[in-house]
Amino acid sequence: MYHNRQRQQGNMTVIALFVIVVAGMLAGALIKTISAASNTMLHQVYGIRAQQAAQAGVQSLLQSSFPVGATPVACNQTVTSPAAFSAVNGLANCSFQARCTSKTVQFGNIDHLVYRFSSTGACTVDTDVVSRTISVDSVQELSP
Repeated sequence: MYHNRQRQQGNMTVIALFVIVVAGMLAGALIKTISAASNTMLHQVYGIRAQQAAQAGVQSLLQSSFPVGATPVACNQTVTSPAAFSAVNGLANCSFQARCTSKTVQFGNIDHLVYRFSSTGACTVDTDVVSRTISVDSVQELSP
């Protein structure tokens, strides 16, 4: 009986070492998965912020092209984020550049102004830049 116990001595050490290695590998895989999910969520949040910055650029150009209580104005301009834009909560590391072009086109003997608005919002996350672009087209019938 003593001889049989001596041959089995050390088996538990091998099994314990195997369990520790497998548990370590599982923990490493779990940490990597959680880290990747966290980075994905961070980029999604900054993507939404970049989209909101781009939307602010389009809204700025729409406001100047279609003033309230006045006739639409042709536009061919580029605007960038105002300096105060960086003070907006949630958009501190974001900016936009928006462009507007317009041209007169005739449909059925009636002149129309065709607008194309495009804005790109960008947010900086550490060394990465997340950007989104929004485009809007519009047609306005001109008075005869």
